[in-house]
Amino acid sequence: MYPRIILLLCVLLILWLFREDRKGRRTTSRALLIPGIWIGILGSRPVSYWFGAGGGRDIEGNPINTFLFAFLIVSSVLVLFNRGFNWGQALGKNKALFFIYFYLALSAFWSEAPLVSLKRLVKDFGCVTTALLLLTEVNPAEAIRTVFVRVSYILFPLSFVLEKYFPEIGRGYSVAGVPMLVGVTTQKNSLGQMLFVFGLMVVWDLLEIRKTDPGKGRRRQENIRIGMLLLGALLMIRCDSQTSLVCFIVGVFVLWGSGRLVRFANGKSLLISCIIAAFGLIALDKTFHLSDMVIRALGRNPTLTGRTEIWRLVMNQETNPIFGNGFYIFWDSDKGTAIIRALTEIQSAHNGYLELYLDGGIVALALLGVLLLSAGKRAIDHWYQQTPMGMMALVFWLLAIIYNFSESNYFRLAPLWFAFLLMTIECPRRFRSASGLSQAAEKKPFPRNSQNYADYQRR
Repeated sequence: MYPRIILLLCVLLILWLFREDRKGRRTTSRALLIPGIWIGILGSRPVSYWFGAGGGRDIEGNPINTFLFAFLIVSSVLVLFNRGFNWGQALGKNKALFFIYFYLALSAFWSEAPLVSLKRLVKDFGCVTTALLLLTEVNPAEAIRTVFVRVSYILFPLSFVLEKYFPEIGRGYSVAGVPMLVGVTTQKNSLGQMLFVFGLMVVWDLLEIRKTDPGKGRRRQENIRIGMLLLGALLMIRCDSQTSLVCFIVGVFVLWGSGRLVRFANGKSLLISCIIAAFGLIALDKTFHLSDMVIRALGRNPTLTGRTEIWRLVMNQETNPIFGNGFYIFWDSDKGTAIIRALTEIQSAHNGYLELYLDGGIVALALLGVLLLSAGKRAIDHWYQQTPMGMMALVFWLLAIIYNFSESNYFRLAPLWFAFLLMTIECPRRFRSASGLSQAAEKKPFPRNSQNYADYQRR
């Protein structure tokens, strides 16, 4: 009885947080419910888990999950159609993204299970349609912050309560039998990813709140965000997902540093130099293993908790080096099954670049490189122009690159991949927004030093 009372109090807290959030927001469209449900699922578990379906390997074939994802994708497409969204312009502005999706769709036809591959790719493409729905709001930045912050009000407290009072749900065991905190997710690394992605969105929202006029209402809103960040930090430390913790720290540092760097006259050149230097350092590390001391300092061994063994076994498999095995099908093939048996049910390469190599070979990696370069250029340009989402685009572009060195995230239904798409997709501006007003096709931001620039940032 006592745990149920705690759960009831948690639900009441969530309802109170939602009420307080509504006080501090401008009117938002009802269509935000679609991306809210979408990222709520990405940040927790498939809905069928909550109905006792368990975590078998056939979870994607569960009709509850299939119906819900299909409903959300169709709903987002219908909303975009109602807003007069121009798909031709979207394709023209995001050629690299749509081309790699087209190639991965082709790869499904030489996979061992073409229909399964296509279904998984369509589901992943739902991240694009849902992101576009948010980007076609009257104020995209405000809409994104609203959705992520409100969903964090659900996931953060529930993760704490489930781990503390419902251990059969909120805790689990690693493949080595070590207890781990999973909260509303299914694995500690999934919990860590959710916490750092949503946590950075809460930080962004907190920074925007501090730009508003001071008052009693603002102080309460600030305290709520700070409380969520403290709860998220506690959960991240307890779940012991070091990659996520490092990504959160790097993300906060980039937010802090880039906000100061942009004030310099040659800030853009300095930022590009810093990024080149960082990737140069990574190249040196791969050559001379400079990170071994850092890994040991984080309480890990240089094998990255068995990841090097996974990478070795995966690379030893005879896959097509040019075209790959087909999208997201390797772990269902005989080669993948052999590795799963050898590594006790591990079904991931724990490296986004290696995972994409398995999906589409060298061609897919080359297309990913083009996508990252174009997204990086766009993120840096928006950052330097100080557009409303420019700084966050830079943050999630960098973190996606870093995170995928030890986890598989590219073209996978997960919060970081969705945030990356959300911040780097270039949305055409000629459409009917949620207010029914037509957006300007070629509207350009005000100069950074103009009188109206502050108003532009708050649009």
